[in-house]
Amino acid sequence: MNFTKKFNIYLWGTAILFGVLLPLIAVKLPLTRAMWVGLFLIVINCCYSVWLGGYLYRHTGRWWTLLVFPGLFLVAAFLFLPRYTMYFAAAYLAIVYLSCSLRKQN
Repeated sequence: MNFTKKFNIYLWGTAILFGVLLPLIAVKLPLTRAMWVGLFLIVINCCYSVWLGGYLYRHTGRWWTLLVFPGLFLVAAFLFLPRYTMYFAAAYLAIVYLSCSLRKQN
C-alpha cells in the first residue's frame, strides 16, 4: 500500500498548523483574550473544521482521521493554552463530523 494512503501528510500538516501552531502564535499576539478566542478559536478554526470535513469526505474513508485535528488541538490546549480552551476540541470534533456526514447525504 502506498505510504501517502496510510499517512496523509497534507491532513497531518494542516492539523498541526491549525491545531497547534496557530493557537500558540495567536497567544503571543497583542490581542485581548476575547479577540483571541473570537478570531482564532471560533472563526478560523471553525472554518477549518468545516473545510476539513469536506476534505476527509473526498479523500479518505477512515473514521479515525476525524480525530486528528481535534486531538492535536486538545493536546496543545492541555499543555500550553488556558484550561477553558480544551472544550473547543469537542466542538471542533462535532463540526468536522457534521461537515463530513452531511456531505455523505447529498
